[in-house]
Amino acid sequence: MRLGIYFAILTTAAHASARPLLVHAAARAATAKPNACQVLTRADLAAVQGEAYVDTQLTPRGETSQCFYELPTFVKSVSVDVTRRGGRQFFRENFHVESEREREMRERAAKAHGSDDLEAEPDAKKVEPKRIRGIGDDAYWAGSRIAGQLFVRKGDAYVRVSPGGAGTEAEKIERAKELAKRALRRL
Repeated sequence: MRLGIYFAILTTAAHASARPLLVHAAARAATAKPNACQVLTRADLAAVQGEAYVDTQLTPRGETSQCFYELPTFVKSVSVDVTRRGGRQFFRENFHVESEREREMRERAAKAHGSDDLEAEPDAKKVEPKRIRGIGDDAYWAGSRIAGQLFVRKGDAYVRVSPGGAGTEAEKIERAKELAKRALRRL
C-alpha cells in the first residue's frame, strides 16, 4: 500500500513538474515570429507571380531576415525582407523628410546656375520614392519598372518586397502590394 502511495505521489510530482515545461514550450512556439521565408506560401507566389517557388534561401541578420523565393522562371523570383524593429525610424529617415542640409545644397546649386527651378538640376533626376496608399501604416515604392521594391511598415516592423518579372512599373507595384498584404497577415 505504501508503495502504491509513493508511486502515486511520484507520478503526480513528475507530471506537475513537467507541465510547466510543456506550457512554456507551447508559449514559446505560439509567440515565435515567422522569418521572411515563412511569410509567403507557394500558393501566394503562384497567385501573384504565376508560378510557385521551387526553393527559398534564408539570410537572417539580427532583427531582419531576408528570403529569396526562387521561381522556375528565374527572372520572376521574389526577394522579401522582414524587419521586426526600427520601422518607424527607418521610414522617418528614408522616406519622410528631406534633410535640411540636402535642401540647402540643392537651393545653392540652383542659384549658382542661375535657376530657381530645383527640378531642373541634375540631382532632381534622382527618382524619389513614391508614396503608396492602401497598405500597412505607411508604404513607399522605390525604383522603376526595371527594378523596384516596396517598403511597407506596420507598427514598428516593416517588410520589403521586390518582385521580379516583366511589366510596367504600375503592374510591379500592384504585384508587390499583393505580396506584401499576404506577408503582413503572417507577421
